Amino acid sequence: MDDFNLLSDEELLKRLGELHKEERGKLPWFIACLGELDRRKALEKRGYSSTFDYCVRQLGLSEDEACRRIQAARAAVSRPQLLPALAEGRLSLTAVSRIAPHIRRPDAPEIIARAEGKSTRELECILAPLSPESSKRDLMRTIAVAAPGPGATRNEIKVHFAFQGSPALREAIERVRELLAHKFPFGGLNALLLVVVEDYLARNDPQEAIKLGRGASVGGSSAIAAPVRRAVWARDGGRCVYVGPGGVRCESRRMLEFDHRRPRSRGGENSVENLRLLCRPHNDAERRRILGEGKVIP
Repeated sequence: MDDFNLLSDEELLKRLGELHKEERGKLPWFIACLGELDRRKALEKRGYSSTFDYCVRQLGLSEDEACRRIQAARAAVSRPQLLPALAEGRLSLTAVSRIAPHIRRPDAPEIIARAEGKSTRELECILAPLSPESSKRDLMRTIAVAAPGPGATRNEIKVHFAFQGSPALREAIERVRELLAHKFPFGGLNALLLVVVEDYLARNDPQEAIKLGRGASVGGSSAIAAPVRRAVWARDGGRCVYVGPGGVRCESRRMLEFDHRRPRSRGGENSVENLRLLCRPHNDAERRRILGEGKVIP
């Protein structure tokens, strides 16, 4: 790596400009490659639950970086003209990711042309009329905030939540606030929602069920005996056990389902040995591998 300490200001500025051009030139190739991998669903076959999972776990991208690149990659599959615009700096990665939700509109080429060279604020003005009721994606982000109190010098780790809810959710939260007013007189949402979520987990989380020695249901498991479900869940650690050809285990904890290694239609039993935990994408991939497209394992 260059020793930038030895360069003058002018040399640094020149070098920075060169690096910027190199980075901008390589980004479209990355986006195009990622889009093709995503289109083929090639990453699922290698142990990742999604393209997002691969970008974060394998490439080391932040969640925000991964989201923007995936949005841009999927948009470029439908509108390849986005790639030269990205390479030439007429559109930024942020601009492409924001255009992505509108990419299938008949007037998408005109939208892309109008967006070129625009600032983020100008782009928002162009896109806002296209989806006046659009929702922003849910956000959970770790932040550090100054501890309360005079002269405090330490920071506390918090999580910033942002999402758009329905009127029904607001009414439900207000009712919970009334019911818990004796315990939380100031009705802070963090305390209220934590009580509700912990109560749900205590009643429905299979991991808690294992601790308490009782049954718990997971998607598609109604015909499987509770002791068998507990044993499989404990053995697999409450995570998807799919392993890709390269040896990467998925380990997703979302949308878990009990999968029969040998399908029931072919004599497979509801036994601990024949069952395993798979996330829904990998359970579906196994179905396609065994029976082919469009068929369901009974």
